[in-house]
Amino acid sequence: MHGDNIKNVRNFYMYLNNGAGGYIVYRKAGKGKYSKLANINKNTILSYTDKSAKNGTVYTYKIVACKTAGKTSYNAADSNQKTIMRITSSKVTKTTNKAGKKMTVKWSVNSKVGGYQIQYSVKSNFAKAKTVKVTGAKKSNVTIAKLAKKKYYVRKDK
Repeated sequence: MHGDNIKNVRNFYMYLNNGAGGYIVYRKAGKGKYSKLANINKNTILSYTDKSAKNGTVYTYKIVACKTAGKTSYNAADSNQKTIMRITSSKVTKTTNKAGKKMTVKWSVNSKVGGYQIQYSVKSNFAKAKTVKVTGAKKSNVTIAKLAKKKYYVRKDK
């Protein structure tokens, strides 16, 4: 299983088990007990999105490969586990031009994070984008200086 999707930690990916007819996804919150979250009835589906994950909650996921879809026939102790924290993405709420080739970017706050990354670029596809890192969950804005007089595109990356 692979759970390092930085942009949305509700998504994770499973490695193919050639003998599997499907997979069972289990989840536990914190130090709680595992409960069945989903049956994946095909061995060709190798990703899963947990749509019920809550912001700031630490989850551990366990994937069990099954010979017959939906039935545990392999040893569940041999399954892969991945622990991740669900983080709700903040949104850029406002950008403001400032005198002296500066720009202020404001975003919605998420108290469960340690900081934010703001990307900006003169190209809409964010080619050659620059990134500003902002530490602290309570921060809700940053001023970016030394900009050329051009149109800039902004997105909050993480």
